[in-house]
Amino acid sequence: MSFDIFLVCLDHGNVATFPRSFVEAAFAPFIESRTSTSWKLADCLADVWIGEEEVETDGFMVSRPPGGENHPFWAALLDIMCRTQTVLHWPSDGPKPHAVVANKAVIAHMPPDMIEALGVPAVVTSPGEFLERISDSDEL
Repeated sequence: MSFDIFLVCLDHGNVATFPRSFVEAAFAPFIESRTSTSWKLADCLADVWIGEEEVETDGFMVSRPPGGENHPFWAALLDIMCRTQTVLHWPSDGPKPHAVVANKAVIAHMPPDMIEALGVPAVVTSPGEFLERISDSDEL
């Protein structure tokens, strides 16, 4: 079974976009292979699904994100989130929240039904906090 995480850009309750080049630059040093819609990351099983070669993107999905907090993926993800108005979320039946932001101001741009479903996101400030927050939401 695969675990997936989703990054989405929001503006006043609506899906918005940001430059795809932010994602490309952040992940480029450890992209092992590419297709038109996905990138396989080095030193892990992760695939980044970002869609066609558009100039702007509304976000991306990562299937099987790296399990170790020291993988450069997590620092790159934090860099992207610090530069964009994005929320990272994941499926979970455990305690909320099932989402994080890098900037608390982004929470105001989330639609109410998203907050109801995921909980009020935690704010992450370091790469190691991603796996910690994901693990916290899986505890029963």
